[in-house]
Amino acid sequence: MNTSKEKEFRKKGIKGYDLLKGLYKRLYVFLHKHLAAGTLGIPLGQTLKVERRDASELSVREFFEKYSFPGKPVIITGLDMNEGSAPWTLDFFRQTCNKTVRVMRRNAKSQSWGRLEPAGELPLAEFIDTFRENTTRRSWYLHDWSLPSSCPAAFGPAPYAGFTIPKYFAGDYFQRASFEGYQHSWPSLFIGANMTESALHIDSGGTNFWLHLLSGTKEWRFYSREDLVQLYQHPMGEAFSSDSFRPRFDRTPLMRYANTYEGIQQPGELIFIPGGNPHAVRNLGDIHGIATNYVDPSNIWQFLWLAASSRQWKRFETFADGVPHGMRSDQEALTFGAWKSTQWKSLNYDIREAP
Repeated sequence: MNTSKEKEFRKKGIKGYDLLKGLYKRLYVFLHKHLAAGTLGIPLGQTLKVERRDASELSVREFFEKYSFPGKPVIITGLDMNEGSAPWTLDFFRQTCNKTVRVMRRNAKSQSWGRLEPAGELPLAEFIDTFRENTTRRSWYLHDWSLPSSCPAAFGPAPYAGFTIPKYFAGDYFQRASFEGYQHSWPSLFIGANMTESALHIDSGGTNFWLHLLSGTKEWRFYSREDLVQLYQHPMGEAFSSDSFRPRFDRTPLMRYANTYEGIQQPGELIFIPGGNPHAVRNLGDIHGIATNYVDPSNIWQFLWLAASSRQWKRFETFADGVPHGMRSDQEALTFGAWKSTQWKSLNYDIREAP
């Protein structure tokens, strides 16, 4: 693209953004006017507790029907994800994965995803040794550090049985696409001190998300994907003007009309976050945990819509027609090695995409 065309394209982009920004402004002027007049016409939001379920009593089918398809968060207890292998303690990662890592920190004024920005790089062992006591590093957050690409040794020697994928998430469509870049991004590692946090955000690509907490305590706030207007998401941006943990109802009064799910997560518990749901999290203690983003029958429609809207046609084609769709109600938990090597196209599926 030559310089004149680049300038023309940039001007059109700026004009389009200004038009969208103006539309958003008029929308909120309209809504605030009705709010002041008492004619908004919707009820105040409710505060709801995230349900807790024991894995021994939660089948794959019930998980999909009650939580995944409706887009409802849940905390699952009673999972052993390192059965028969070395537990994934901080010391385990210190000894096994001493690579250079990039850490993040919160910037309340940032417009970035989760209001997080890069804080620097350092060896993982050094961060683990210092993040609890060092004043500066207590604000640093190791966020979503990929283990398959950065520390495959964590999964043990072949056949890679050092980690177990719970049955509810073993049908990840990323694992069915041979050359999809996301396939080897997760599980990922999170480490942070008390009061580190991620501000309100939506996970990219419409992906579902789960996090298994290994130590510490986390506090979560969730909202339905149907309540985006009440949360003041920036037009074409990743940030929200609303703050879940420090609400300013004088500035964002529509927040009162969004249903809020609240949950406290303890060590050994896993939390499921449906794709497209805005959520925020802060650490109430020094934590470390393992997480994965994924696609399955419950959110493939979101993933495809976002791929198409961003003109990622190869990705759209791969996941629309190139991978088998569906989930097995009799799916069992899989070791990391089995998760990577299952012949998904040879299986039959009885849980399909929601109509």
